[in-house]
Amino acid sequence: MNKRKYIMFTMIIIGALSILEWGISFSSIFLIVSMAIVYIVFPMKDLCSKNKYLKMIYNIYKVIIIIFVSSFVLLEGLILLNISETKDVDKVDNIDTMIVLGAKVNGTEVSNTLKLRLDKAIEYYNKHNSVNIIVSGGQGNDENITEALAMKNYLVSNGVNINNIIEENKATTTLENIIYSKKILDDMNNKGKVLIVTSDYHLFRGRLIASILGIENEGLCSISSISGRLYYMIREYPTSIIDLVKSIDYAYL
Repeated sequence: MNKRKYIMFTMIIIGALSILEWGISFSSIFLIVSMAIVYIVFPMKDLCSKNKYLKMIYNIYKVIIIIFVSSFVLLEGLILLNISETKDVDKVDNIDTMIVLGAKVNGTEVSNTLKLRLDKAIEYYNKHNSVNIIVSGGQGNDENITEALAMKNYLVSNGVNINNIIEENKATTTLENIIYSKKILDDMNNKGKVLIVTSDYHLFRGRLIASILGIENEGLCSISSISGRLYYMIREYPTSIIDLVKSIDYAYL
């Protein structure tokens, strides 16, 4: 088996496994399409080698692919590095305010992803019960209540003092989570460090947006399964780039 056939065979196996694990989803389609556009570089080189104009197109395409692959590897590496360097509850400083970023609500109940985030917040609250907890999340089309209210209900049912909880119930994106939470922080005249609580794969983006918007922050994350982490890390590539551009635009332009 020559090198190209080996690469193609490997890509087909990876694509098939992604569909078996995640179904026809954004992450599996993104992964398959990305591998395909990268693989095209090899046959395209042969086809374009005999014509200078086609060769120019090939060189431009190759540069685009190099930028794409490099940026993807860089971002995923930063996400993993952020996860590995995130402190556990026992090692996080005493912080006055935390922001718990919302996730899907099933009817009126928190989803498993959101439950894990809230459990991590409760773990910190049990050691620092004076902390203010901003629960941030609006209401999706398939949700019966806001994510903020569902989070508040879950926290209270698990022993958190209702007076410590502040609802931010308008945000529908991660960027809005941070923007609207920052307005609450400003109203509270909170100038200190803020603890951002979310899932492991999501923490880098949340902290990056907060830093761009001028919020000094530290992170605390729930741990996802390996499959879940891979699935959402792939999704983080386009969403992180979009939120990075929007955050800079909001903060500086």
